[in-house]
Amino acid sequence: MEWNAESIIDFKAFHHQESAVPQSILSADLRIIWHNRAFQELFRLEEEVCDEHIGRFAAFSGSDQRSLFHQLNDPDTGYSFSGRGESQFQHHSKLYTDVLIIPLLSKDQEEAIGGYCAYFHDVSADYKQNLKAIFSGLLQASLMKDNDTGQHIERVNQYSALMAEELYRSGTILEVNLDFVENISFLAAMHDVGKIGIPDDLLNKEGPLEDWEWEIMKTHTLNGAYILASYPDSMAVEIARSHHERWDGSGYPYGLLGSMIPLSARIVTIADVYDALRTKRSYKDEMSHAQAKELILLGKETQFDPDLVELFKDLEPDFERIYAEMVDRPSSRTQTLPTELD
Repeated sequence: MEWNAESIIDFKAFHHQESAVPQSILSADLRIIWHNRAFQELFRLEEEVCDEHIGRFAAFSGSDQRSLFHQLNDPDTGYSFSGRGESQFQHHSKLYTDVLIIPLLSKDQEEAIGGYCAYFHDVSADYKQNLKAIFSGLLQASLMKDNDTGQHIERVNQYSALMAEELYRSGTILEVNLDFVENISFLAAMHDVGKIGIPDDLLNKEGPLEDWEWEIMKTHTLNGAYILASYPDSMAVEIARSHHERWDGSGYPYGLLGSMIPLSARIVTIADVYDALRTKRSYKDEMSHAQAKELILLGKETQFDPDLVELFKDLEPDFERIYAEMVDRPSSRTQTLPTELD
């Protein structure tokens, strides 16, 4: 049975346009025939979407993607599907929805599926909050070993978000959407989470590391990528693994060159190095903003992405302001590991 105008009118007698629950009628091949106003508002629709596949609005991945057609063709599930969908927007944050798809049976043949009704529930806020809570626990565990302060990682978050927001406003890089800005403002802090796997005697060693010790220290990038592999956005792994890569290809762990380095990692590299230069360590005094700025500019085309250095030049008063507003309070904890420019 194919749905026609008469069938839809009959269905809408039970599913009112003004229902607060986002819903749509789907054809047997999962194309939208009708949707209510709540559906339109949820997915921020401005144009007609009839005959569009439901996957455009609720993309399924992983086990949900594999089980979608299996469930819809399985009598044990009642030919129904329940799973988690994702929707990506350029100018809005990613949307996560719990999706329920149930069959609409033919009036003439009770077992013949003529189409489906799909219901959607926005779980974005809860999903993101729970995700951040889980990974924030990992971050706090790593800080107990690394001796970095919470102020340091929060400043790195803010510098990174500042640069990403400016790139988003410029509209020059399609990759930088609102999700990119939101994610980097949290994930930048996770760049050194892999140090949780480095022996304490290396992390807390006074003075310079031996060559063999430094090789072990470098593995914190791969450790971090492994730890964050379950994070649903690839940015987490990119930052942890590549924030010590250098624009000229002389960094680690893989010696990536130029734009081969993920953009998120290139941003965090500048943010992390700037803050390390400004901060007092056991082996050095803190630098002024002017001194740190000079070293960042000297690193153009060697350590840092030249375009991002130009962006830093435009934003450096904001870097100085963020550091001043969130300067570390005196603490007995010290950091003994230099950054590349220290």
